[in-house]
Amino acid sequence: MVKVIKSAVKCYKKRTKKTVGGRKKTYEYNQYLIPLKKSDDMECSEKVFIIPQKQFSEFVGREVSDLESYLDKIGLYQKSTIQLEEELAKLEWKHNELSRSYKATVSKNAKTNKKLRLGNERIKSLETLNNELSRHFEDKEKEYQILKAEHEAELEKNRILEDELKMQKDKDIWSSLKNRLSNGGKREQEEKGK
Repeated sequence: MVKVIKSAVKCYKKRTKKTVGGRKKTYEYNQYLIPLKKSDDMECSEKVFIIPQKQFSEFVGREVSDLESYLDKIGLYQKSTIQLEEELAKLEWKHNELSRSYKATVSKNAKTNKKLRLGNERIKSLETLNNELSRHFEDKEKEYQILKAEHEAELEKNRILEDELKMQKDKDIWSSLKNRLSNGGKREQEEKGK
């Protein structure tokens, strides 16, 4: 903390007598004194800086009546500046962390987009293959329906032929029975005739 000591500059004329070239001359000049109190607790041969209040007011840009309170405010501002610098360092650290996180997220997003694009391309190729297989299946279904209709027609023909054969067999059986009966009657007559 800055220690401010208030004091007023005291001025008095000092005279000295010197002999120059065999003549005695009296020189007069201003002597300045800044009195300090015992309570100011200054050590002998301690170096100090002295700023006139007028110059300090010009430096600050306004009239400063109580220098100590002004310097206390500056000290508070310095503390605030230190706190703000610490907060800035924390925010920069957070910014760096968020930047890393953002870059990782962007990279992950790019990979996910690539996977999605490749997946969409695979879906399109599978849809194309599916459409080709569907057309092929429809063609095979038509062929199957045609073959089925032909098979059913053949089955119908076979059934008709079997019916005709059956009728023919039945007819042959009746005719052979008839022939037998008629031949059997002739045989009996022949046997009776003998």
